[in-house]
Amino acid sequence: MQPMVMQGCPYTFPRCHEWWATDQFHHSSSLRSACPQLQVRAAATSPAPPQDGAGVSCLSPKLINRSLGTTECLEPSAMNLCWNEIKKKSHNLRARLEAFSDHSGKLQLPLQEIIDWLSQKDEELSAQLPLQGDVALVQQEKETHAAFMEDVKSRGPYIYSVLESAQAFLSQHPFEELEEPRLESKDTSPRQRIQNLSRFVWKQATVASELWEKLTARCVDQHRHIERTLEHLLEIQGAMEELSTTLTQAEGVRATWEPIGDLFIDSLPDHIQALKLFKEEFSPMKDGVKLVNDLAHQLAISDVHLSMENSRALEQINIRWKQLQASVGERLKQLQDAHRDFGPGSQHFLSST
Repeated sequence: MQPMVMQGCPYTFPRCHEWWATDQFHHSSSLRSACPQLQVRAAATSPAPPQDGAGVSCLSPKLINRSLGTTECLEPSAMNLCWNEIKKKSHNLRARLEAFSDHSGKLQLPLQEIIDWLSQKDEELSAQLPLQGDVALVQQEKETHAAFMEDVKSRGPYIYSVLESAQAFLSQHPFEELEEPRLESKDTSPRQRIQNLSRFVWKQATVASELWEKLTARCVDQHRHIERTLEHLLEIQGAMEELSTTLTQAEGVRATWEPIGDLFIDSLPDHIQALKLFKEEFSPMKDGVKLVNDLAHQLAISDVHLSMENSRALEQINIRWKQLQASVGERLKQLQDAHRDFGPGSQHFLSST
């Protein structure tokens, strides 16, 4: 379609498809507020958008007042004033959008860096597990985790500062939470772009906040896990050392036992009584053996398995304890049988007198 040339006006104004395609605000409110001279005198005289797809004339130098049947033409100075006002408003809007994008961009980069850093620290924390069932190794892990927590703690003020800045930004530029984000195009309105940027900042801040809370909570839990594990290992180690010493003493007493056949018949009651007292003396070892086994089981439940050395030591404690119990029970039975068969009340004793 050819440009429109009006009689008596020396200016030619092309059709402007982009203005008609933009939202109602730019087509009506901004345009008319910028150029009050262009307002149509009667609502009925406003031209409808053409159906040929070419758009509407951006500025018609003629304003027809059908009620008066006259045609008016804008002066060049008035037209230049309107054009400058439109350009000024467009520039201001573009500058506002660019400033908003710049502000949100200054938040998006540090927020993404925080997300990446927190994700990396979460992986490092997971790599510290499982703990080894050895006192020296757990003490070393305790020192490593303490340094790790200090590193996380030192990062806290910066993370809080960025999250607070994001919160302040979102309070100034809220968005509709229920509205689904739309893919941006050349026709996307400035308002929608601002909504999309705000929504993206909100998502980043939410992820960063959740990762921070998760990491700090895991740090505290793991610290407690290390402390509890170290406490149990120290208890197991101390109990096994004490049990080993007590078993060695009991095994020394067992080594002094004379064969049943070498004992005098009249001394059998004394040997029986002495063996019963011996059994009572080492009976507390039963509780100690049960304790170390229970502690080892609790550690296994928490995915902490005793080291090879500690496992072998615990196994030896259990074997020696069972062997001691068996030897005491067997000797007591032999002494009682001998006393019954050869003691003063036995048939053998009566027949020999």
